[in-house]
Amino acid sequence: MLTCPYCNIEIRLRELNHPGLFKNYRVCPNCHGKFTPDTKTKHRQAIFIIVSIISLVLTMLLYFKGTEWLFPGIISYVIFGLLIYWGNKHIFLVPYKSDQDTANDS
Repeated sequence: MLTCPYCNIEIRLRELNHPGLFKNYRVCPNCHGKFTPDTKTKHRQAIFIIVSIISLVLTMLLYFKGTEWLFPGIISYVIFGLLIYWGNKHIFLVPYKSDQDTANDS
């Protein structure tokens, strides 16, 4: 289970309110501290996007070119599902540092 990096309370991400469309942090419901996923999680998410695009291309090939693309399409979606399952087990939350916070530290 994920815990807040400030107060160590267990957090369910699906129950959190998002502060806004262009904000890349969440707010702890207990201590109101701002947090975000760690950098490695963000890199994994970029890889997941690439795999999902490959799966989409294979699905389009299946539709337009025929059933010879069925097996690669199925394999790509199985890999994508396993990556999401594995990635969700390796999410770590870290305190959010905004650009203003970094400028104030200098």
